[in-house]
Amino acid sequence: MPELDRIMTVALALADASSSRASNSWRGDLAVTYKTDGSSLTEADLSIEEMWRERIRRDFPSHGILGEEFGSDAGASAYTWVLDPIDGTRQFGTGLLNFASLISVCREGVPILGIIDLPLLGVRYVAAQGKGTIFDGRVVKSSGQRDIESSKISLANPDSFTGDTVSGYERLRASGQLRVFDGGAPAYGALSRGLIDICLNGDDLDSFDICALCPVVTEAGGMITDWEGQPLSLTSSGAIAASASPDLHSTVLDMLARGD
Repeated sequence: MPELDRIMTVALALADASSSRASNSWRGDLAVTYKTDGSSLTEADLSIEEMWRERIRRDFPSHGILGEEFGSDAGASAYTWVLDPIDGTRQFGTGLLNFASLISVCREGVPILGIIDLPLLGVRYVAAQGKGTIFDGRVVKSSGQRDIESSKISLANPDSFTGDTVSGYERLRASGQLRVFDGGAPAYGALSRGLIDICLNGDDLDSFDICALCPVVTEAGGMITDWEGQPLSLTSSGAIAASASPDLHSTVLDMLARGD
């Protein structure tokens, strides 16, 4: 079996194993604590990542692992797993619906596999390099939208835009046909289905928030970069943008770069 197929098999097994755990935790008596940076933490975050790491170490002992909760374990191969057991813990811990479990694999730092799992719905977005994006068992594509004024735009929590990103956020907020807010990782999945045309996030992202989104968007025909148009990777952090087509993405980047 080719290496990427082996990796995909294990990644899907990880998502299967964590989905019910996340869903059951959300339905139960949620106990939320807070990290030193003020972000939320639940037992599901810790137990899911521990479970994932154990399986990865068993099946791919040479692979590196980078997770939100337990940091980085360097590997001896070109592959690194990037894990976020509950992306959107703020929403998860307050009983809201728009959270996801994110699994990604990078080769030489480039994201080549991404899963956005939606535990409460029992569905997921799955993408791997050269294999397209799959949602609920079918291949999906971005809308291909080119016109920003006709676009449906997903904007992150306004509090995530600070400093130099505020003016770009305000310009995108004044554009488009329709705007939705704080959609999190599920919004990038919706872009891959053609339901959203632009996704914008501010400076508060880390690589474990970013890597899984990349194959899901690009394999569906969209584009995803930082605000300067640079490709995203294992070392990426900060503000990102995704668009349904290269032409639309060029327009978005121009708007983000425009001075006041």
